[in-house]
Amino acid sequence: PDGVTPGCLKTCADQLAPIFSQIFNRSLELCEVPSCFKRSTIIPVPKKPKITGLNDYRPVALTSAIMKSLEKLVLAYRKDITGPLLDPLQFAYRANRSVDDAVNMRLHFILQHLDRPGTYVRILFVDFSSAFNTIIPTLLQTKLNQL
Repeated sequence: PDGVTPGCLKTCADQLAPIFSQIFNRSLELCEVPSCFKRSTIIPVPKKPKITGLNDYRPVALTSAIMKSLEKLVLAYRKDITGPLLDPLQFAYRANRSVDDAVNMRLHFILQHLDRPGTYVRILFVDFSSAFNTIIPTLLQTKLNQL
């Protein structure tokens, strides 16, 4: 969006670091991001291979390399603060955690439970990622209760 490439920032890092440090620090002090950093280019990215309509696209905002640098700094700071507060069973949207990790942890728990005599397990794994914005929680709860 601003024409400044990551390569340019890397090549000129020694000269630009003090300038951007000052801008970033001031931005954080004021709790305000400069409007020129907020500009982005929106591109449509297909959600699935076969496109049948506009709903088959996901809008992706391409932000500037400068803004991404600021975002990384804020994210690192935020992770230090919020990391210990997050539930250890939270797997979505966390670095180095995946669906496989969630399944393996649950499987371990199940196998430990089944080691006890007279026990059984019912389990349902559902991927709601595509339906996240369309699901009606009360309806889902009703359907699950009817099982």
